[in-house]
Amino acid sequence: MLKRKLEQQRDHLDDKDEPKKAVSIERATISDFFGCPLWLKFYNTENKLNETLDELDPPPGIKCIYNPIVYASQLHCDYLRRYLNGTKKLIFIGMNPGPNGMAQTGIPFGNVRTVKVLMQLSGSVEKPPNEHPKRPVVGLNCRIEEPSGVRLWELFLRLAGNMETFAQQCFVHNFCPLAFFDEAGKNLTPSELKGTYKQQLRDRCLDTLEEQLHLLQPQVIVAVGEYVHTALKRSKFCKSDSVTVLRLPHPSPRSVKNNNWPEKAQAFLEDNGLIRYVRNEA
Repeated sequence: MLKRKLEQQRDHLDDKDEPKKAVSIERATISDFFGCPLWLKFYNTENKLNETLDELDPPPGIKCIYNPIVYASQLHCDYLRRYLNGTKKLIFIGMNPGPNGMAQTGIPFGNVRTVKVLMQLSGSVEKPPNEHPKRPVVGLNCRIEEPSGVRLWELFLRLAGNMETFAQQCFVHNFCPLAFFDEAGKNLTPSELKGTYKQQLRDRCLDTLEEQLHLLQPQVIVAVGEYVHTALKRSKFCKSDSVTVLRLPHPSPRSVKNNNWPEKAQAFLEDNGLIRYVRNEA
């Protein structure tokens, strides 16, 4: 408990009275006055993407759109500040926020238990402007586990031992920052969207990802799921001979033939020589 409190004080996680987004940026600017830190450069690319996505007209079938980078900005910035302190050799890229994961916590695949216990992050989460009654945002009070987040993060932390070791060379990110729900509250993934909006969303997210990859300079990029893997085929950064792009099946129970995902995912990491990055041994 003492260690946790000291870490929270060090990382400025305790101020709950000031506006969360402003606090994260202001403190980073003061403490890193010799130059803009990498995590803040990354966060700025996300904010620019948010602005471009706001310009798009979603199709009628979408009732609500959540952007947890905005309403869960404190936790999101805390995640970036703590675990994105330098370039990364290995990046895992998921599709978009899950309703009980990043949509609640602002952290990719961030089921509540992982965020609170394993990452030791805490803080408040605001509400999206248009909240679906069947998809309430309650932040770290959410009691429903995100299966994808449980599977992904528990595998990584079982192999690495702790977040600090994992984060030395690895980082987890989402391709699209938005979660989509229809009239009935059904979660719609970007792959399930229709019309020109689907392509416009992909193209704008990919443009931002290009900028983010140039910031992080990964050697290996693992697309978590087919949607991201297909999108990365359009990436100029990923066409470099010095970059390896791989596809890991998505951990979601909704995915076809997804039994024993942790065992299959560990075999994937072993077969492709990625365990050494996860354990900071490369």
